[in-house]
Amino acid sequence: MSWWKCIFSQHPREQPTVAVLQPSPITLAPADDLEDDLLVKVRSLVAISGPKTPYELSRLLRIRHTTAARLAEATNAQRPQATKAPISDTGSRQPDAAPLKMAAEPLVQEPKKKRLKKAAPAKVNLPPLTGNITGGHACEFDVVGESHYQPALRKLRNGRHMATDNDFVADIVAEPDNPFDQNACAVYIEGSKVGYLPRSAAADFFQQITDMGVTGIWRFQTKAKLTGGWGDRPMVGVLLGLPKS
Repeated sequence: MSWWKCIFSQHPREQPTVAVLQPSPITLAPADDLEDDLLVKVRSLVAISGPKTPYELSRLLRIRHTTAARLAEATNAQRPQATKAPISDTGSRQPDAAPLKMAAEPLVQEPKKKRLKKAAPAKVNLPPLTGNITGGHACEFDVVGESHYQPALRKLRNGRHMATDNDFVADIVAEPDNPFDQNACAVYIEGSKVGYLPRSAAADFFQQITDMGVTGIWRFQTKAKLTGGWGDRPMVGVLLGLPKS
């Protein structure tokens, strides 16, 4: 072949051979050789905000990508998988049972204590009137036992203006069935018992009535006044228009 043909002959060019490099898989070393501080930080991040990618870890912690990938694999593998709720036959999720609420016990209010009213003095039906005691005697005869009948006496006293109206009519009634004194003579004013005649005076009065031929349960009337009930004499007393014994 001539030199011309050698230079200008059309010989096919040989294609250069290019070596294609195949990426080799990155094998991650176990997490045992990682620093404990990095593992603690990554686990804290995953616990707070969920799993992280290697890119996020390398950006947040400013570490190499390979180290970040190892940390991500180590922490995400240790994160517990969320358990799914049981599915019923219909395919719907069963709702969690609501906690039982204890019914509040109603407040029981104690009933208000009613203020007990003092019983009004009982009035009795007196026997028929036998007679009146006259003679113009002043009301100076003391009755005994008034301390047991203060409610009745105070009611009588409070019902009048004692400075101008202190004139009462007293009934002396025989009590032959009295267990303490068969000659007992009870004193009543306006139907309420207010005391008794003294024992010695009652015996004399009873004997005088018997001498007059009066028997049974009798009733005589005479004048009466109330005393005390204020100041140094808080107890109300009774004075009768009878001669002093």
